[in-house]
Amino acid sequence: RAVRRCRGCGQPLKPGRASVGRCESCPATYDEALFERLRAWRRDQAGEQKVPAYCVLTDATLVALAEELPVDTAGLAAIPGVGAVKLARYGGDLLELLGERQTVQPAG
Repeated sequence: RAVRRCRGCGQPLKPGRASVGRCESCPATYDEALFERLRAWRRDQAGEQKVPAYCVLTDATLVALAEELPVDTAGLAAIPGVGAVKLARYGGDLLELLGERQTVQPAG
């Protein structure tokens, strides 16, 4: 089994940090606004399905999505917490949300 490494410093991760993808000492490297949009989407999905939000996707998975910014289904499938069922169910929505972030041009 491959050892997961921190996205920030490259050090091996302890099992409890592997799903987050970075050490506690490394700062988050994601767009907060995108993370909040992902959380809002998850909340809506959970409400529609009448399940807790973590049953849709965990916070760690949302962080990984916001940090990795996958652009296709193969990229989504590489995110911890996005298996075949969740990829089939949510893949289109997630790619759309992530794509919106990448098409927003900075002001100026």
